[in-house]
Amino acid sequence: MKKENAEKFRILPQGFMRNTYFGSYSGLLLVLLVFGTFLSFRSPYFLTVKNIMNVFRQVSVYGIISCGMAFVIITAGIDLSVGSVTGISGATVAKLVTEGIMPYGMAIIVCLVMGIMIGSLNGYLISYTGIPPFVMTLGTMISLRGLCYIICDGKPIGNLPEFMTTLGMGFIWKIPTPILLMISVFIISGIILYKTPYGRYVYAVGGNPTAAFHAGINAKQVIAWTYTLSGLFCAFAGIILTSRNASASPTGGNSFELEAIAACAMGGISMAGGYGSIIGVFLGALLMGFINNGMNLMYITSYWQLVVKGIIIAGAVIYSMISAQRSQEKLN
Repeated sequence: MKKENAEKFRILPQGFMRNTYFGSYSGLLLVLLVFGTFLSFRSPYFLTVKNIMNVFRQVSVYGIISCGMAFVIITAGIDLSVGSVTGISGATVAKLVTEGIMPYGMAIIVCLVMGIMIGSLNGYLISYTGIPPFVMTLGTMISLRGLCYIICDGKPIGNLPEFMTTLGMGFIWKIPTPILLMISVFIISGIILYKTPYGRYVYAVGGNPTAAFHAGINAKQVIAWTYTLSGLFCAFAGIILTSRNASASPTGGNSFELEAIAACAMGGISMAGGYGSIIGVFLGALLMGFINNGMNLMYITSYWQLVVKGIIIAGAVIYSMISAQRSQEKLN
């Protein structure tokens, strides 16, 4: 009996190590470990609880956005409008509350619905008209950024009521609220992708649209829903961003699309579609947080930060691609 139990515990880790998804982000785990060890030697503040919590709090916004981006990329699409949706959602909720147009709870609902509508517009136009995702979401990104400046009147919206900062600066069980909200979004995203028929359809459409069509899957509807989810997650992230900053800026969410795409790519999401895991996306977002925080602790100038970040991202993506390819070859 003891021998059988020992055999089980011996086999389980090996089975996990052979898992294709593990192979896709094993390189990322290595990069996180090496980079984290390096930073712990360079700065005595890096491994403090306060700093780690700060990293997770900073990651929370584009981590949530990355979840929506993951759905889109798995279907072989791209959403360049995520930063602008995040910005306009945060600006709208601040405008509605500070000017007394509606209470905070109602404003949040309005902004979430707005995110859903923007995502649905992107998704259905891409699915049913054949507009390339890059072109459609690029146009949406530019238009929404202009609307964000109009809503903010070209300047930040400050003096937010204290109750509006709860989502971004509050605590639950001594854990910052944004971290718990981000983890909840990752868990929900994982359940949708791994435990529901829709999640299987997302992988099927991204992996082989023709086979998915012959299997009776409505690929257009699946793709439309992925952009809708992306819009919802971005609106939620925008509300948290405004709450965390205690203000809404017309430039809020700028370049977040790059952070989200990088987190997905480093996390093993195939840019060709059909492959990837939510765990990998979480690790990718975490690495982005480590990179930003570590370079700030080492007082690296913003110009060199861009150079270093680009090199680390490229290296992590290449390593993850090689690891995923090797894992797939072993399975075949």
